[in-house]
Amino acid sequence: MKTILIDNDLTLAVEDAIPATPANTPQEVLALAVCASPDGSADPGDLALLHAAKERNVALPYAQQKDSWQAPSRERPYSTVMLKAADREDAAPFMVARGSLRALEKLCEAGHQERENIRKAFEEYSSSGFEPVAVAVHRPGAPWQLLGVVPMHAMRDVRSLSKAKANFRYFHVWDWPLRVLHWTWVFCIIGLAATGICIAEGWFLKMGDLHGAFQFGTLRFVHYALGWTLVVVMMLRFSCFFMASNKYQSFRALFPVSRQQWKDLFATAWDYVCARSALAPRYIGHNPLQQWTYTGVYVLFTTMVVTGLALYALYEPRHWFYHLFMPLNDLIGIPYVRLVHLIGMWCFIIFAMIHVYLSILSGNVDRDGTISSMFSGGRWLRKGVKFRDE
Repeated sequence: MKTILIDNDLTLAVEDAIPATPANTPQEVLALAVCASPDGSADPGDLALLHAAKERNVALPYAQQKDSWQAPSRERPYSTVMLKAADREDAAPFMVARGSLRALEKLCEAGHQERENIRKAFEEYSSSGFEPVAVAVHRPGAPWQLLGVVPMHAMRDVRSLSKAKANFRYFHVWDWPLRVLHWTWVFCIIGLAATGICIAEGWFLKMGDLHGAFQFGTLRFVHYALGWTLVVVMMLRFSCFFMASNKYQSFRALFPVSRQQWKDLFATAWDYVCARSALAPRYIGHNPLQQWTYTGVYVLFTTMVVTGLALYALYEPRHWFYHLFMPLNDLIGIPYVRLVHLIGMWCFIIFAMIHVYLSILSGNVDRDGTISSMFSGGRWLRKGVKFRDE
């Protein structure tokens, strides 16, 4: 059953509450969510919950203790209030918390199965833009208990641009030199992968003039030129670390060092595996998983350059520069140098596919401007969202 409340240009929808355990009822979860609002509140969200309770004939048998309501904050994204049964003078008061589902799960120390059950039950609403309003209770002598969530959706009907509310903040993240180097790198990787596959397979030699043409030599020259272009791009990229205009482009952006970042690293990886990236910890720059991934890409690139120059040194062994890479051929053998170079190419191809997929996911599902930021240099991010690296 959906309840809709229109407050000026704001439309709010409230669905039936979802209990966290069979011991709770949707009516009890909704009643506590309503009673957790500050007395006399005119907030549209509080009014929508109250309207939903009236439409469902849900009784509100609790009264607030005077001056007990505490507003949510950045560090604690949920409100708290002391309630007691309104019809019993001797009833013991208890505390109710209402707000972020993730925060209340942490407060209640909810188990993995309990979290999965409530999120699975909420899936059908999340795809329609609903957000979970979580409710937890702390009774005397008992730990915090997560009661459930109330699905709520708010949408502003803006009839003119002058009345539009600015719900986003702008962050300049990537400088123009970095963006130019990024796209140059992309084109180089595509060209190197295409020419590298042709060099490894040799099937293209069956086409065209097999006697007078210089197909293989031309192909190797293109591969070689793109390789040196990529070397220059990476040298310039590393120089950008020393001239970064903000912390999102500095050397610190390559390595997660704090304890919180390591926790977010595993949390982000797990959310990506479970295809729920919208629940992952938020970062303006690279999140810890991206930081280690890009650090690994730089290591892989270095390996590709060294093995590539070692292979080219076979054709110019007397040149002083290429002679520096000849010992690698003697150490592990030419076939293995070529094999490492080939494996590295496929690692780049696999990385590119995953990178493009996750970028599209972030840009179109999470709505955080990931793709557009590599063109414009900035991101429009929603107000009220907490970012770890802000």
